Amino acid sequence: MTPYYDDGDGHVIYHADCREVLPNLDVVDHVMTDPPYSEDTHAGARTFTETSNRGPKLLVNFMSINPSVINEILSQIKARRWGLLTVDWQHVLPLKQLPPKGWKFVRHGIWVKPNPMPQLTGDRPGSGWEAIAILHSDLSSHMQWNGGGIPAVWVHNKITAKFHPTGKPEPLLQEWVKKFTDPGETILDPFAGSCTTLVAAKQFGRRAIGIEIEEKYCEIGAKRLQQNYLFTGDQLKVKADKSSLFDENADHSK
Repeated sequence: MTPYYDDGDGHVIYHADCREVLPNLDVVDHVMTDPPYSEDTHAGARTFTETSNRGPKLLVNFMSINPSVINEILSQIKARRWGLLTVDWQHVLPLKQLPPKGWKFVRHGIWVKPNPMPQLTGDRPGSGWEAIAILHSDLSSHMQWNGGGIPAVWVHNKITAKFHPTGKPEPLLQEWVKKFTDPGETILDPFAGSCTTLVAAKQFGRRAIGIEIEEKYCEIGAKRLQQNYLFTGDQLKVKADKSSLFDENADHSK
């Protein structure tokens, strides 16, 4: 299959259903992805940037996914090391009880959001976190990461001006890339969205493959990857000027 985008430096986007691409991929080192959540989770999802005359607008047209589909997809992936998935909290236990073929469940982590969307009904507390399923490939019995003994808790604001309705903040993916991977390794994101995983991988000298079913997000991802990054140690700079398209603080709702 011909990539939608290939920068020639190890960062590739495929415009397809991931199940069409995965059987043809070689072994990768890691998987970092954000599968679509359940219908129930997205039924009440709202965003700060999409509004109507009656207030925050409901997000629509989400493809739901369940643990059996996650198992099916991960079982097709040949990876050497870590798998990190932001998932519906209800999916964590099934993934632990019946891990995908070729994977073992390691830990349940959380992403804490200091700026969550409030509970608009006001009749109960709002939710300020998302679950993270941390798995490891059976191809290696030796687990190693760069985080020492710190807990699997990451605290980052959710992004309010987004490339994608359920986009994850770059700092969260940057932390994962630094803590779980090593320079030169390849990260796969089978639900790439606007390609934040690939952007973080490029920023820190890792190769990456993204697969995304919606072309508009492939295009956004390609444009984000065309930025010119300079990375030395823990210092990250964008060498080219950023346009408003790539400014996460800009208002993209207009």
